Amino acid sequence: MRDPSRKFADTLRKEIADGTWAPGTVRRSGELRRRFGTTPHVIRKAVLLLRDEGLVDTRPGGGGGITPSGTTPSKWQQQARKDDIEDAVRRRISDGTYPVGKPFPTVAVLSKEFGVAKSTISLALKPLKDQGILTNAGAAARDGTVVAQRIPSDACPQPDAGHADTDCGQGPDVDRERRAERV
Repeated sequence: MRDPSRKFADTLRKEIADGTWAPGTVRRSGELRRRFGTTPHVIRKAVLLLRDEGLVDTRPGGGGGITPSGTTPSKWQQQARKDDIEDAVRRRISDGTYPVGKPFPTVAVLSKEFGVAKSTISLALKPLKDQGILTNAGAAARDGTVVAQRIPSDACPQPDAGHADTDCGQGPDVDRERRAERV
């Protein structure tokens, strides 16, 4: 018996070749699953076969969608990817946009801001949590995720340049932050 994923890949390959599957048209795996009356695993396998042949592209950074290769919709190119989001969050922590000890934006808020799925945001934040930069622990846990420590910046001023109170990512001065909150 022939592998059903190969049969579905053959059908989709033919549609790409004859133009039935128009360039730039996005199809979702759920749509293909319903159309072929099969399981997500079989569709995933068929899409991987086509992707390995260079016939289709899948959306980078999550969010689903399959399109004929080389016809990636512009909205996909504008979407932030997991690594781009992690880099942006690191910069924001480094420059103080997200201060140490303060509540961090929710996954839902970041998802809307970057235009990606919540799961993509969670994946982007995982390395920061693993490194202890973001945490849910401590007194501020009631506020959700907080920035636990500052990330050093390449442009961090040096103490001898008149900035002796700058920690430059050496870790939070909790007492100084508490005094500043009371003022």
